[in-house]
Amino acid sequence: MKDKEFQWSLDDLLKKKDFQAKFDELLKMIKKGQRDFDKLSPDMPEKQFKTFINSIQKILTVYYHFSGFVGLYSSTHVGSKESTFYGAKNNDIALAFSELSLNIKHWLIGKKIGNKKVLDKKNQKRLFQSMPELKFYFELLEETAKHSLSLAEERIISRKSTILKSPLVILYGLITNDFEYEIKMKTGKTKKIKTQGELLGYIRNKDKNIRKAAYKALFEPYKKNLTKVFTIYSALVKDWDDNTKLSNFQSPISKRNFGNNIQDKTVETVMNVCTDKRTIFQDYFKLKANVMGVKKLSRYDLYSPIGKAKGKTYTFAEAKKEVLKNFKEFTPKFEEAAKMILNNNHVDSHPRENKRSGAFCASHGGNSIPFVLLNFNGNADALMTMAHELGHGIHGIYSWKNPVLVIDPPLPLAETASTFSEMLMFDRLLKKAKSKEEKITMLFEKLDSSFATILRQNYFVKFEIKAHELISKGTDAEKLSDLYMEILKEQFGNSMNIPEEFKYEWSYIPHIFHTPFYCYAYNFGELLSMSLFALYVEKGRSFIPKIEKVLKAGGSERPEKLLESIGIDITSKKFWEGSFTLIENWLELLNNLL
Repeated sequence: MKDKEFQWSLDDLLKKKDFQAKFDELLKMIKKGQRDFDKLSPDMPEKQFKTFINSIQKILTVYYHFSGFVGLYSSTHVGSKESTFYGAKNNDIALAFSELSLNIKHWLIGKKIGNKKVLDKKNQKRLFQSMPELKFYFELLEETAKHSLSLAEERIISRKSTILKSPLVILYGLITNDFEYEIKMKTGKTKKIKTQGELLGYIRNKDKNIRKAAYKALFEPYKKNLTKVFTIYSALVKDWDDNTKLSNFQSPISKRNFGNNIQDKTVETVMNVCTDKRTIFQDYFKLKANVMGVKKLSRYDLYSPIGKAKGKTYTFAEAKKEVLKNFKEFTPKFEEAAKMILNNNHVDSHPRENKRSGAFCASHGGNSIPFVLLNFNGNADALMTMAHELGHGIHGIYSWKNPVLVIDPPLPLAETASTFSEMLMFDRLLKKAKSKEEKITMLFEKLDSSFATILRQNYFVKFEIKAHELISKGTDAEKLSDLYMEILKEQFGNSMNIPEEFKYEWSYIPHIFHTPFYCYAYNFGELLSMSLFALYVEKGRSFIPKIEKVLKAGGSERPEKLLESIGIDITSKKFWEGSFTLIENWLELLNNLL
């Protein structure tokens, strides 16, 4: 019996029939915002300033809904004419809003804007203090002054991003979403697969030949289109690095760290600890090779299922029931938030043609129920993915009460609720496991998953750092691929053989194209969540309010300071090293069970 599929309705954001009307309304709001901005002066009453800032937040909320509709629609109608039309209209709005936003930000940090009187420090302090709920936003705004260019230069960069960078990212998606894959099955027949999501299911097949065929099929179109993909990536890297230099950031990753409200040193500490701790995963791969009866794993075998227990499969309804029960046992507030998403038709559940692969959760400002995209296939990994993405949604709902300017958590904290939810789900299922074989299977799956979220993501960023250096000096697609192979060899050491085609893996990682240096958010979030989970296990339900405090904060506080308030020092190397304790415990438990 075919599993029941769910396709989301985007009407809560915007009805298709109202698209043009909302576009026109937004343009009018932006024009009025510009007229209101023109009336601002350094000595204005605080009431006028507050009214203006709140009106801008209202525009921002409407804009988030509009652009959110465009992004979500495009995710399930990849390459369609409507998606292209909506995307072009969204770019028009983005350009108009960026003009207004640049004017406001420049004036607020004391820059000269046309004939307007410059906002002096004394009045700046007075006006900023009138809105204590935006204290951190204004602090960050002041910090941007040293990275700000003239208004004309900022305007060019902003327009360049909308007119040139965004289409390049879209082009990458159009090229790769058109890929079709051919995989040779056990029968000897070749199966044509139209979606990457379906193909990736085969890399966890018990048959080593199917796994090998799946990986070869995955990388073949990327290899064939390597020059196209490299041309896009090289242009995006140069654009990012050019903006980095113009804005006086020390390095390309520093620009991302600044946007994440986190210090370079903290990110360096996390990445260095992950690199040092790679031997834990290398030991795990050696153990896995021993269990599989081979001298050394091949990279084809990394996600090979292990254990005699038959992997449990779920219908979507069964998975939903398990996940909600898991949330309720932690706190009914988590369950209530997840139900809001599931019961309001905000989930798109199964893979289909012209739908993007993978999974994500998208929030669009205060009092807007988040949307979750899944490519549910019924296995245990799909259950974990559901818990993960709904965790993101729960985080979005917890942070609702923040002003829209500080509603979104920075990337390092954006994975906190999601990975914590996964941890809860795994712990619950492990305790429910009835046999030794079932526990063994689950532990192998969890260690595979932890590798993918921690070490793999860490090395994506290590690759990016070196790739940006290499591209700045001049390189080609093959040399960049050779660099990626070197990164893989450092990551796996002598624990694994790496077939030649894996050198092209970099070209299919979308994050490095559309959000440079994003991926450390995953290892940061996973390790932080492990620590939060360990503290929850140690302290019990009394620790839940501290976790909720982090979620409620959204982006209203610097991550270091927010976490320090609940007793966690993320600047400490010792803290991050301790985060690996849970992984070491899983590995020890697995060794004892074998």
